[in-house]
Amino acid sequence: MKPLLVGMDIDGVIVDYVTAMLPLLSEICGRPVLYGDLISSGLREALNMDEESVSYVFNQLFDGGLLRHAPPVNGAIDGIQALGEHEIWLVTGRPVSAQSLTESWLQENNVGYARLVFTGRGDKLKAGPGFDVFVEDFIEEACILAEAGIFTLLLDQPWNQGPIPSENCRRVYDWNTIVLLINKFEKA
Repeated sequence: MKPLLVGMDIDGVIVDYVTAMLPLLSEICGRPVLYGDLISSGLREALNMDEESVSYVFNQLFDGGLLRHAPPVNGAIDGIQALGEHEIWLVTGRPVSAQSLTESWLQENNVGYARLVFTGRGDKLKAGPGFDVFVEDFIEEACILAEAGIFTLLLDQPWNQGPIPSENCRRVYDWNTIVLLINKFEKA
């Protein structure tokens, strides 16, 4: 099998950023906020938060170091190691100001990758020379990638429910399935 160029989102695919945010979200909302409460990709919509509070949460996440102790998504580290024969590019919508934090977390968690690329939301398609496969958790981004001809795996999360309008995108529920599908994928 020829090595594939595999793109992967970081947050929600490799880093469980939601678990890192839950105590802060609970404090701000004045009630326990659960993982399953995030049924929208935006905190404002999912938790009825004002824009100032949303900005505060993301400042704490990226600039306040909240992400430093975020756990990996279950199975992600072993899954990426199992894909070692492929070229892995990590493509994130994180702000560039979080580059040092991101690199430290990846190193501390022994995440192997060939490149780390920072993009804006909706720009992951422009990040590489033509991914064969992409792993994503944001449904709109997954659809953009899939419709561009990239076989896309959408890692199931509470915020990405609903039908997937592209046949080139497949919903997956765990990292074992991600590894299996990537290893079975053949370049055209």
